[in-house]
Amino acid sequence: MTKYPITLAIDTAQACCQCALIDADGTSYSMSEARARGHAEHVMDQIDALLDNAQREYDDLERIVVASGPGSFTGLRVGLAAARGLAVALDIPCLGIPTMLALSLSGRENSPLSVLIDARRDQHYRQDFSAPGKPVGEPKAFENTTALNGITDQSRILGSGAEWAANECGAHNIELARDPDMRTFLNVVKMAEFGQLADPSHFPPEPCYLRAADAKPQSAKQIARR
Repeated sequence: MTKYPITLAIDTAQACCQCALIDADGTSYSMSEARARGHAEHVMDQIDALLDNAQREYDDLERIVVASGPGSFTGLRVGLAAARGLAVALDIPCLGIPTMLALSLSGRENSPLSVLIDARRDQHYRQDFSAPGKPVGEPKAFENTTALNGITDQSRILGSGAEWAANECGAHNIELARDPDMRTFLNVVKMAEFGQLADPSHFPPEPCYLRAADAKPQSAKQIARR
């Protein structure tokens, strides 16, 4: 039987705090709580609970993955700090999985889709995918007037902008097929499964912020504007 690295996944980049653990045999454990703030006070408790449920210890972990944004400044820093700190202490790889890529993993296998995030201020952030986990180009920030360019009534959309796209141009809001409690949030178990097999050199644990004005230092990744 194939043995995969025991992987912990952390997501605090969105309005929730969630973690997942994928064991070597593929068994998964997860916890999720809607939470706009206070991630720092809860993320380590979730990790402790997952390890207890899996009857594992911190020293058993072989890989850590964390949502790297776009997302809120504070939430991103909490998740990345926890993931990097554990990885250094345990001397194991740490991967940063872009939030929009992680969201795409909830799409239908082998089907193209777009991830659209409502960033308010009359902007949406968009990235297109040829299939879940397979991006076509980089994520970009669009004014609402241009965010739907190329989107048609045949397009499939995930993310917090999916309902808007459906109303504006009849695109398929595939969030509606998901668990109502998890709509617009990434699936942390799917992110963990993706991270188990990903090449760490392709996914450095670096933050990607929504706006330059919301985050410093300026050397971090930022969504390109169109």
